[in-house]
This record gives sequence, C-alpha cells and structure tokens, in this order.
Amino acid sequence: MRRYSLLTTVALTAGVLAVSARADIWKWVDSDGHVHYSDRWTQGAILIKADHPASNGDDQKTLAATSQQISQQLHKDAVVRSVKQDEAAQRAQECKDAQDRYAKAIHARRIYTTDDSGNRQYLSDDEAEQARIQAKMDVDKYCGSDSE
Repeated sequence: MRRYSLLTTVALTAGVLAVSARADIWKWVDSDGHVHYSDRWTQGAILIKADHPASNGDDQKTLAATSQQISQQLHKDAVVRSVKQDEAAQRAQECKDAQDRYAKAIHARRIYTTDDSGNRQYLSDDEAEQARIQAKMDVDKYCGSDSE
C-alpha cells in the first residue's frame, strides 16, 4: 500500500510539473539591446512558443501583428496622456498669469499701458475699472468662476 501511495504521489507531481511547464514564451529586446524572455507578454514582445500547438505559420504572423497593434495603441495612449498633461500645464500657467494680472490691477492705484517707445500711458479711472473687470473675467475664464 505504501508503494502504491508513493507511485501515485510521484505520478501526480510529474503531471503537475508537466502541465505547469507548458506556457507561452515571449521574447523582446529592451532599449539597451538586451534580449529578454518571459512567460508574460510585454510591450513589443513577440510570441516564440505557445502553450497550444499552432496550426500553421499564419498563427505566428497573426500574433505578431496583434502584438504590433497593441504596442502601437499603447504608444498612442501614452502620447494622448502626454498631450493632456501639457494642456493641463498650459491651463495652469494661464490661470496663474491671469491671477497675477488681476492682483496687480486690484492693488495698483493707477493702471498704465506701455506704448511702442516704452512710455507709460496711464488709464483714466473708467478705463482702469474696465481693465480690472477684464482681468477678473480672464481669471474666471482660465481658472474657473470659483477662483479669485
């Protein structure tokens, strides 16, 4: 009985190891030119061994094409995220600039513009009031209406 139990254990262990050894193998080259192999897909990886028998070479080409499409989509997604981050940074800078202009307009006793030759042209009281209103509207435009 002991012998039967030992043989059963060995057979089951061998079966489990054989099943667990079957896995897809992916190959990719990193940015430094080093070749890597893994049982998990990585961006840019190509399938070099499948855990299921391939019916023909077309499966390999299909998988490579799918891998390429996925890589391209991931790259496009990364570019889209980068553009959104750049746009957000631009909006934040415009908001900060508008807030600075508004703060200066509110705290200044007199508001002026500078002409082409560098001379100051002081605004009348009504023009200064309009400049302050416009500065507040710019803050609302770039920062949202809740900003100060």
